[in-house]
Amino acid sequence: MSGLTLHRMVAGRAGFRLPVLDQTFDAGQVIALIGPNGAGKTTLLKTLAGLLPPLEGIVSRDGAAAWLPPPGEVSAGFSSLHLVALGRAGKRRWATGLGPADLKAAEAAMERLDIADLAGRAFDRLSSGQQQLVLIARLFVQDAAVCILDEPLAMLDLAHAQAVEAAIRSLAAEGRTVIASTHHLPFAARADQVMALGPDWVETGTPERMLAPAALTALFGIAHATCPCCGQAITT
Repeated sequence: MSGLTLHRMVAGRAGFRLPVLDQTFDAGQVIALIGPNGAGKTTLLKTLAGLLPPLEGIVSRDGAAAWLPPPGEVSAGFSSLHLVALGRAGKRRWATGLGPADLKAAEAAMERLDIADLAGRAFDRLSSGQQQLVLIARLFVQDAAVCILDEPLAMLDLAHAQAVEAAIRSLAAEGRTVIASTHHLPFAARADQVMALGPDWVETGTPERMLAPAALTALFGIAHATCPCCGQAITT
């Protein structure tokens, strides 16, 4: 089953266009989006999430899409449990406020990510890593078919990065298509597919192929790259 299909789709904005994309991403997969700063990764992700209209072509999804902005872009003074429960708003279009079922779903999502202790704490008082886990818990209660995440591992320490990656894998394990931009190559190496976005090209393939030394050199324009697994320099 395909979770996301792009039909001759062009993403872009105000004088900026990305290459034409004909691509299908299967449900249950994690796709890492890599590329240099300014290549258009956020523009592409917002188009896939439905936040920006494509300049051309069609984005087809099996269901709704959910968007996770990069760390630091969400600010809220109310409790983390309330923020997670708000992910159910789309299921309560004709109801006012949150009901017991919404809070119960939020509690369950936070428990599965081992952050139940954060439920009563104000979201804007949490660390970046804690905030990311709370926002991913909100993705679970949204129950979207496609989850789009912009730099979910940025600004995180090792422990929180591992917890966030595990949560991302859990989203996919339940049949969602998960696409996440990242500069963290070890995360990309563990993804099911890697999409590389260059200055005027885009290519998708296995992590082994897309993270090979020659491919990383072509993508980032450097004479050598680092191994996505061990971090050691690789001379090309």
